[in-house]
Amino acid sequence: MNLIAARHIELLKNEVLLVSGFKTITPADCKIISINISSKTKQTVSETTLKRVYGFALSKFNPSLFTIDVMARYCGYVGWSDFVAKQESEALKKADDNLDWSTLQQNAGKITSFTLQALKNKSGIPYGQTIERRFLDRHIDEFLNSDHTGTFLSAPAGYGKTIALCHWVEKKLESNLATGNNDIILFFSSNALMSVLLSGRDINDWMLSLLGYSNYFDLDNLSDIRQRKQGKFYLIVDGLDEHMFKNEQFEILLNHIVDIFSFYQSHDWFKIILTMRSSTWVNNRHEMEKSVNTWFTNFTTNDACINVPLFSMIEIKELCYKINPLMKSTVDIDVAENFNHPLYFQFYYKQHKQDFTLNNIDHLCIFELVSMFILNKVYLGQHSTEKILIIGKLVDEMDIANNNYRVDKLKVNALVKQYYHAYNELISIGFLREVNESDNYQFNTYIQFGNDNFLDHSIAKTLLYNNHDRFDSILIEKINKTFVNNPHKMDVLKWCVIYAIKTSQMDSFERLTEVSLSANEKSDLILFLGDLLDKEYSSMKKTESLMHYFKQDFNKKMFYYFFGLELINPEYKKTLNTLLRFEMSNRKKILIYSSLAVISLLNLDLNEANNYIIKLKAFTKDDFQAFPINPLKCLDAIYSYFKTGVVKKAAIIDLTRFCFYPPQDEETFRNTISNDFLYLLAIYTLMLCNNPKKSLRFINLLETHYKNDAAIDDSSQYDYFVKVLKADSHYLLNNKQAVSNIHDVISNLYRENGQHLTPYMKAMFYGLRIRYMLSEGLLESIPGELKIFNTMVEDSGAKFIKLNVYRLLLKNDALKMALPEFYRQVKYSLNKIVVEAGINVETLVTVYD
Repeated sequence: MNLIAARHIELLKNEVLLVSGFKTITPADCKIISINISSKTKQTVSETTLKRVYGFALSKFNPSLFTIDVMARYCGYVGWSDFVAKQESEALKKADDNLDWSTLQQNAGKITSFTLQALKNKSGIPYGQTIERRFLDRHIDEFLNSDHTGTFLSAPAGYGKTIALCHWVEKKLESNLATGNNDIILFFSSNALMSVLLSGRDINDWMLSLLGYSNYFDLDNLSDIRQRKQGKFYLIVDGLDEHMFKNEQFEILLNHIVDIFSFYQSHDWFKIILTMRSSTWVNNRHEMEKSVNTWFTNFTTNDACINVPLFSMIEIKELCYKINPLMKSTVDIDVAENFNHPLYFQFYYKQHKQDFTLNNIDHLCIFELVSMFILNKVYLGQHSTEKILIIGKLVDEMDIANNNYRVDKLKVNALVKQYYHAYNELISIGFLREVNESDNYQFNTYIQFGNDNFLDHSIAKTLLYNNHDRFDSILIEKINKTFVNNPHKMDVLKWCVIYAIKTSQMDSFERLTEVSLSANEKSDLILFLGDLLDKEYSSMKKTESLMHYFKQDFNKKMFYYFFGLELINPEYKKTLNTLLRFEMSNRKKILIYSSLAVISLLNLDLNEANNYIIKLKAFTKDDFQAFPINPLKCLDAIYSYFKTGVVKKAAIIDLTRFCFYPPQDEETFRNTISNDFLYLLAIYTLMLCNNPKKSLRFINLLETHYKNDAAIDDSSQYDYFVKVLKADSHYLLNNKQAVSNIHDVISNLYRENGQHLTPYMKAMFYGLRIRYMLSEGLLESIPGELKIFNTMVEDSGAKFIKLNVYRLLLKNDALKMALPEFYRQVKYSLNKIVVEAGINVETLVTVYD
């Protein structure tokens, strides 16, 4: 019985293509070849079988004897045996003593070209739209300049190792052709190595037979051949991974590879390049590093088993342009952080390949991509139940409260042995990783999740499972106790929120108000929840429970949770507009439109602000009676100030009357989020008068009657804003000590909790810093401080703060004298703001007293 040798199969495949009239093959061509074979031989080789034969579909075994027998008869032979006999006869005609480097180069080129075509056709993103990876050029250049014989690319699944290698091989072949370089590249996938295991042959002999030579010679003979002309021989194997083979088969295969490495390590013209998953390297490095000439690893990162980096910002932009050349917009750095994983990028491409762009990315996108990854790689396929059991057990063994997210393997070894195949799959796809820190005295091997996305998802699912999949106060309490000053808290909470809405537990969302969050975390959560509700509402598959949720009046507790000036940033508008989808009372609608108008005014978008003011004017006077401060009058006054340079007196008269004759009812000074919002709006309105005493009088009234309970948190967002606005009035009155005192209080707060403040709150702080420096004459420090201030304004979108600070800078004669060039820059920037916003120039001077 003839052995089914890989060389003969490759020759037969090439001959089938010649008979069929194809130079190269695509998946669609397999159907045509199948029809031709059936027509000529009256026997059938299916399209699917041909796709396996030509590498378009996964196959761990050689084609059956029947398949290759029919393919041989299609090519004019009696059958497979006849084909093999004639190929051997032709091979014997070649004199091994006339071994020719150029012939070897041609034969290797045919195999490499076929491998390239097969791998390119498997690319998740069309290969023509993929990019070269610059890191690989550097990696191989360093490898070739070293004394090492072999190197490898090691990373979890989905890092883009194969595509990167294909680009490098293609470029290398083109370079050889253009320069006349004598290098030989023999490139094949590890799938081809299965034939070695099945035939029991030595891989060195197999490789020579694949190239058309007998096994009486080895590549060592080539070292003295004159035709080589300093050429190198590159043996490249893609996908050398233990998960693809049975244990004993992989051991044999790895030993063959190591033997070749050891045999040729004394020859500088022989180089071997492999790709493997990082788990393969971790589990087998002790075998691969037995040789004196160790492998070139190039582990330059903190990770001791990954030398393939994720996408850089430049690579993401380049890839986006390759996919859609019309996409001209820049890619935000936050987006890049979510799309630097090639597999995530691939999933996103499959969803949006008809109109690819990253412009519409929202807070949900990365969660959807991770969900898709977990669905395809964990929940579907074999051993899915066992995988989930392993994940849950690992989370249970973690010390999350102390930020320890790795598990001693010895603690869970019984579970690993019980579900060995499931565990290996989780390792092979990069969902889990093993970190071996053993030394001469102790065994230390830990298991951890492949990245934070997988960790956060797994923690959230485990918390839900342990709480009977209920989103309730018990779950929230568990999150509060477990995640104190913990960086994973927000994403774990978001996964729980996603689960709640997917399982129709929206009525429990009011429990979110019980979560202990900083101002910045609350802002992040509200923006996320707004995107989530909007996306679910816009979905074509709206559930009945979701529609019912939107048809009811939005929960009062949750509604007021959504309000606060500290939340202001460009994305907050989308969240507020999502609330308008609910059935709401006129009071709530007025608060929403007022908030939207405030955001527009702070952003100096006057046209948009006017649209919201028009909507507010559609409500009756009675609708506004319930508010202690009429938001419409305040907003109309601010808009008029920007647009005409004149402040409408109606709002100022009402606020002055309020100040001298404050209402006596309990509701007026009840501690509520809506009152916080209205009173801060009133202070901003009074600032238009350019009469700081008037503003301070109102603030003093509030300090006497509103939130004067000692139990109220003095570091609340409301108190933060009042202090900053109070400092502004003291600055205008030249009360240096008062400005300094407030500055010191806010500075201490910023030092302790700056990372927890929202962008708008940070912008307010740096505005206060600049006032303090002007007050104290610290003029030289202002340019540097202004750069930080401008960054915070950009993040928050609150251009009004910038307008106000720039006006103060221009009114300072000492600054004009000390820093004339800086002063001119400020003046230019202020004029630009005024022109772009369409603001009346009269707003730059005193307009009302």
